[in-house]
Amino acid sequence: MESFLIVLVIAGAWYLWQRSRNVERAKVANERLAKDNRLYDHIKAGMREYHWRERDQPLWRAKHGEMVFETAHLQAFHLDHFVESRVGFYFKDLDEYGMYSFFAGNGDDFIESYYRTDSTFQKEGMLLHDED
Repeated sequence: MESFLIVLVIAGAWYLWQRSRNVERAKVANERLAKDNRLYDHIKAGMREYHWRERDQPLWRAKHGEMVFETAHLQAFHLDHFVESRVGFYFKDLDEYGMYSFFAGNGDDFIESYYRTDSTFQKEGMLLHDED
């Protein structure tokens, strides 16, 4: 009977330890999703500003890495890429860099991508975000 209680205590402790690890993983995943959603929303807002400003001047003519405009909340940069149209952003309130990418395929096919990046715009960390 005593050995059964020892096994039960060990099994219970192991179960509680596993459960606490899973709770911590879920918390980290939820925090990342919230952070990525914020950056995703900022990039979408930045692209609305970009398209609005593009009506007056062709922003795509800028050199790679050149800042094309700045507001109180963000800085936008032109980024060259061999197949995609890309815009980089620095969001002042988040103190984070993001990147928007657009790929036009055949016909009406297109792919939009959103990334977390760094000040060099070389890193491409896909954002996890809730669908619109």
